[in-house]
Order: sequence, then structure tokens, then C-alpha cells
Amino acid sequence: MQKKKKLVVVEDDELNQLAYSGVLSKFYDVIICGSDKEFYLALTNNSYDLFIINLALNCEKDGLDLIKELRLMKEYKKTPIIVVTAYAFKRDEINSLAAGANKFITKPFSNKTLLEEIENMFK
Repeated sequence: MQKKKKLVVVEDDELNQLAYSGVLSKFYDVIICGSDKEFYLALTNNSYDLFIINLALNCEKDGLDLIKELRLMKEYKKTPIIVVTAYAFKRDEINSLAAGANKFITKPFSNKTLLEEIENMFK
């Protein structure tokens, strides 16, 4: 049996955290981080196959900061990053992709869409 891929979801909204956990944990090993501090703690303990990051975080750093930092880490230079955000402006997409994200998805989205995009990252 193939080992489940490990995903990190950085999302500060508790309802969204529950939704991600419910949908993704059926298929993946999922770590939910509610803050930038939890994100950094998660990075010290494991390696991951994909990141899902919300741009707007009620923390010291926002999603763009985290993406840029991941891309500077040798281990995560090429790890897929999906941005999921309520920010629907074109400049947000451009900034996300320029920072190193592979995909930009605006909220609301369907579970099917998210699962398909994750699978596409692993092809």
C-alpha cells in the first residue's frame, strides 16, 4: 500500500480548518496550521509533499511571506504550493505566482476542484 502524501494547510479560520481536515484527511496525511508559529513548528518535525496556504493570515506574517520563505529553503524549493484565498484580484494571483506558488484558487471553491488541483500537482 502506498504511503499517504503529507500536506500542510496554513489557514487561520477555524471553520475552514475543519472543512480542510474533513475533505483532505480521507486521502492525505494532513497537518493544519492556524498561525505562522504553528507553521514553523510543523516544518521542524517533518517534511511535506505539498502546501496549501491562505494569503490573509491574522498573524505576524501573511501567506506571501511564507511562500517566499519556503522557496528559499533547499528542501522546499520545488514542493508544490497551492494558494487558496478570498482575495480575487488579479494582482493577488500575480503576486502569489511570483512569490513561488504553483496554483491560485479563489474561495469559494468545490472540494472536487481542490482535490483535482492537488492531484495535478503530483503528476
